[in-house]
Formats: sequence, structure tokens, C-alpha cells
Amino acid sequence: MKTIQLTLITIALTIIAACGSTKKTTSTVSATPVTTTTPNNSTSPTGPVLFAVPAKSADGIYAPGNEELTAIQSQYKEVTLDKLKEGYTLYTAGACIGCHGADNIYHHDAMQWKNIIDDMAIRANITEAQKDAVYKYVLSIKATQPK
Repeated sequence: MKTIQLTLITIALTIIAACGSTKKTTSTVSATPVTTTTPNNSTSPTGPVLFAVPAKSADGIYAPGNEELTAIQSQYKEVTLDKLKEGYTLYTAGACIGCHGADNIYHHDAMQWKNIIDDMAIRANITEAQKDAVYKYVLSIKATQPK
């Protein structure tokens, strides 16, 4: 009888611990319908085609795309999508995550981010080019921040 009680208590504690987990959830993907057209601009007989478009996360931490590239290039023409992706990788899976979780990008303005990245780059031991990639990634996300 005591073995059954001990087993039930262990299971209950495991469930309670799992429910209280602080593990972050991943971002969701929404489908956007797109209708294909033939050269004469009539709707294709196959109907709408769905493409997965990643949703922007509430914390501003998501992979950059063409929207972010276009937004950052209005201020920094030399930035490429590869540079933004490098910054994203460093921010979400590289140097920044080594000591702490990724901070909500929307919580700080551009000047605050410059100071944060300058300070953290020394601690993370990243190069100037890597620091610039993270900064440009953050600015590109800020530039497309939902109003």
C-alpha cells in the first residue's frame, strides 16, 4: 500500500513540476492564402496555394526576412540578409545566450541597444563584425516593430 501511495505522490509532483516549467514556447506559423494566376490573369483551376509565413513574436525575437532587410537598408544600405541572419544566430543561439536568455527586442530603443550590445560584446568576446551584425539585426526588428 505504501508503494502505491509513494508512486502516486511521485507522479503528482512530476506533473506539478512540469506544469510550472518556465520553458519558452516557440513562435507559431500562420498560413497566408495566395491565389495563383495564369498568364491571362485568370484564377488557376487548382485554387488557392498556401504559403507558410512565420508570425512575428511578441518579444521581437524571430528570424529576419525581406521586410526587415528593406527596413534596415533605408538607414544602412550595405546590410545584407546574410548579415541580419548572422546577427539573429548570435542573438538567439550564440554569444548572447551563453550567459542569459535573449532580451525582448521591443523593450529598448536604438540607443539603449547600442549601449547594451557594446557592453555585452566585451563579455561575450565577439568581434566588431559580429557585434555589428547583432546590432543591425536588432535595429531591423525595431524598424518593423508592430505599432
